[in-house]
Amino acid sequence: MVGETEYLAEYVAGAKFDDLPPNVVKKAKESFADAIACGLGGRKTLEGDVLVAMMQDMGGPAEAAVIGDRTRLSFMQAAQVNRVLINILDYDDTLHKAGHVSTLAVPVALAVGERVGASGQDVINAVVLAFEVLKRLRDAIDPTEEVFWSRFEKPNSSMHFGATVVAGKLLRLNAQQMADAFGLTGYVRSTRVRMPDRAKKGMPRWRKVTGGDILIPGLHAVMLAQKGFPGDRGLLDQGSGYQSAIGSDRYAASELIADLGTAYPGTLENGYKFYASCRYLSAVLDGVAAIRSENGIKAEDVDQVMIKAGKWVAENFLIYEPDHMIQAQFSLPYAVAMVLLDEPTGPNWYTENMLMNQRARSLQHKVHAEEDPVATQRFYTESKSPCTVSITLRDGRRFEKYVENPKGDPANPFTEQDHKDKLTSMALWLGMKQDRIGRLWSTLRGLDAVENISELTRLWMV
Repeated sequence: MVGETEYLAEYVAGAKFDDLPPNVVKKAKESFADAIACGLGGRKTLEGDVLVAMMQDMGGPAEAAVIGDRTRLSFMQAAQVNRVLINILDYDDTLHKAGHVSTLAVPVALAVGERVGASGQDVINAVVLAFEVLKRLRDAIDPTEEVFWSRFEKPNSSMHFGATVVAGKLLRLNAQQMADAFGLTGYVRSTRVRMPDRAKKGMPRWRKVTGGDILIPGLHAVMLAQKGFPGDRGLLDQGSGYQSAIGSDRYAASELIADLGTAYPGTLENGYKFYASCRYLSAVLDGVAAIRSENGIKAEDVDQVMIKAGKWVAENFLIYEPDHMIQAQFSLPYAVAMVLLDEPTGPNWYTENMLMNQRARSLQHKVHAEEDPVATQRFYTESKSPCTVSITLRDGRRFEKYVENPKGDPANPFTEQDHKDKLTSMALWLGMKQDRIGRLWSTLRGLDAVENISELTRLWMV
C-alpha cells in the first residue's frame, strides 16, 4: 500500500505546467516578481556584500547569477546567496502558517533552472509545487494550542522541503527518487536556537546571513536521490512520528494529499508585504498610516501610540532604539516611527543615518503595546495579527483604527501597480536604469513565455 509520502512524491514528479489553472499561473508569477524585487533591494546591503564576497573566496564554477549583480557562482552558492538577499530586508511575501515560501522556492528555481536550462514554465510549475507541498505539510502539522505557545518549533522546521520539491522537479526526479529525496531531507533539518531575550533584542544579525543554509539539506537530498541513494520513503506517513521531530503533538498526514491537482491553496493564499518589516507588524503600520493620513497628523504632534494586539506582537516586538537593520525589522516602535515620519518603506528605513535619527528615537519611546486576547486566539487559529491602534496627540485629541487585513494580505490584495511599484523602487535603489527595469518587469509578467531562465537573470546585471 502506498503511503502519503510516496503518494505526494508521485504527484510532484508527474505534475505538469499545462495542468495549472490561469489564476494559479498569474499568482505564481506575482510571487516570483515579488521575490526578485526583494532580492534587488537586498543586494545593496552590507550583509549582501559580505555574503557574496565570502562565496567568491570559496570559488567554484560560474553556473548561476546573483540577483542584482554580475556575479556568477556555483548553483549551490547562488541559491544560498539569493535566499538571503530576498529575505534580508524582511520585505518578502508570506503564506499564512507556512512562512516565506518564495525565499526558498525562487532562489532554487533560478539556480537549478540556470544549471539545466529550464524554461519559464518549468520554473513556475516547480515554484507552485513548493507552495502546495509546504502549505499541506503545515496543515498536517497542527499542534494543540498549549504546545503551539510552549514548544512548537514553528513553520521553519519544515521549510527546507521547499528546496527539495523545486530542485527535484527541475532535475526531473521520478516518483521513487522524489520519495527518496523527501526521506533524505527530513533527517537533516535546520536548528532553531531559542533566545529568551528576543523581546529586547529581536532576531540576531547572524541568523539572516546564515539563512541560505536551510536550502542545503534539500539540494543535497535531491542530488543523492538522483544518483540512486535511498531515503526513507515513509518519512511523512501517518504514524511515522515526524511531528515529534519538530515539537508538535498532532499530525494528520491525510492533509498532505488533500485535493492535490484540483486546489492550490498554497499558491493562491500567498500574501505580500507593503512594509519592509516583520509581517506581524503590517496591520499596526496600516493603522498608523491611516490615522496619520486621514487626520493630517504630524510626527511632532504625537504624545502616545497605544497598540492592542496578540501577545506574540505585544511581548516580542517592543525593541527600542535598535542597533542594526535586522533588529529594526522586528522593532514595533521603530517601524511605527518610520510611518509617522512618512519615510518611504524599503532599504531607506535601514540606513545608518535613519537608525540613529534622534527624531525617530524620540518617537519610539511614545509607542506602547498590550495584549488583546481575541487577537492572540486568532494568531493561533489563523496566523493573523489584527490590531487596534490608538494615537493620542499633545492637544488631547485621540484617534483609533482597527485593522484586520493589512495591505498585501490575500483579503486585501496588491494590485498589479503595487507589484510594479515595489519592483521599480527596489531596482532604482540598486541603481538600475528605467529602460532595463521596464524590460525586467515585462519579462517577469511574461515568465511563462521565457524559453530559458537565463533570459531573465541577464536583465539585472547592472
